[in-house]
Amino acid sequence: MNGKLRLVALCLSCLLALSPLAALAQGTEETAVPEGVEVEGMATDEEDVQVDVLGQVASIKGMTPLYTARIKPFVSNGTAIRMRAQQSGDSAVVCSIRAGKTITVYAVYPSYVLAEYEGNVGYVIRTWVDEEMTTLDPQHTPPYGVVPHQFVATVTGDPTPVYQAPSLKAPEHTIHPGKGSKVAILEFVNGFAKVIMWRSYGYIHASQLTDLVVVAQGDEPMSSETPIAAFCSFFEYNTGKEGNDGRCKNIVRSCESMTRTMQPGEVLDFNADVGPYKRANGYFPAPVLIDGGSQLGYGGGTCQSSSTLYNAIRQVSGFTVLKRRPHGPGCARYLPMHQDAAVGNNELNFIFRNDAAYPLRIVAESTGEGTLCIQVFKGE
Repeated sequence: MNGKLRLVALCLSCLLALSPLAALAQGTEETAVPEGVEVEGMATDEEDVQVDVLGQVASIKGMTPLYTARIKPFVSNGTAIRMRAQQSGDSAVVCSIRAGKTITVYAVYPSYVLAEYEGNVGYVIRTWVDEEMTTLDPQHTPPYGVVPHQFVATVTGDPTPVYQAPSLKAPEHTIHPGKGSKVAILEFVNGFAKVIMWRSYGYIHASQLTDLVVVAQGDEPMSSETPIAAFCSFFEYNTGKEGNDGRCKNIVRSCESMTRTMQPGEVLDFNADVGPYKRANGYFPAPVLIDGGSQLGYGGGTCQSSSTLYNAIRQVSGFTVLKRRPHGPGCARYLPMHQDAAVGNNELNFIFRNDAAYPLRIVAESTGEGTLCIQVFKGE
């Protein structure tokens, strides 16, 4: 391949939001990102893969297998991926795995899975793993991608730092939630609340939190004020970028429409019920992909709203997903791989139904300053 062709291939890979790991594999057979998808949701080379557990050498000692999964097929000039000893593209190669082969997954991180293949143990980037995994013990293991949270809290700092490790000396993430923002918490580690921060983890010191609420682990809450599921995502604000303010306002606006009680059998059609994404419906211009380039379009940011809702309702057994599609091969950058739900046109929509025998109440909240938190409550 000559230099011009290589440049064209590189540009195309960026446009389609594919993983940057050309050394591991060259593209996938999945379809490209459709028109109308929000630009700020597309993964870039730098953001597609982040380290989840720095320096941790792969080991499955004492662990129970969770899933089996197939390595995605690749185009003709790339037929295998590399399993790594650590969660880093620079770490030692454990082995190569050809497309179509099956791995056994022992742990899932925002960017990687810890897996075993033919006696080899290592980390595989989630980009290259088919999300249609087989759960080995459905009674005790949630479906792949479902991430239960234990607590919900409100941040008190103005703004509140989110660290990359559970230490006040650790580097900070660039997003600092504003005072009053709600966060969903995985667990507490050494006095820090652990949260999902884009495709990695973040840590908020407990002194910066108030109004801590326990999330019920199951569909039997302690009271009507106890959520049975919660999930939050983070977004940039006050960046000065064109359309960023509109994107933040759209997230806040969508929360008003997402908040509702769904009766048994009721369906939520995101485009119809949270949209239409027009000025008359309270939405603002934000960057979207139009004709292969970035333009301002009404409703940019609502993909993050639908994706956050998708992650919240998947934790509830009573909800059934009827329609959902990711942004494209790279999925959305603000969530772990395979955990987004794009909306915006006939091709992209998120639709689900309440199949429980009781009402389910959805509460979506955002101050517009860095976090979108969605809780689900069991109704009477």
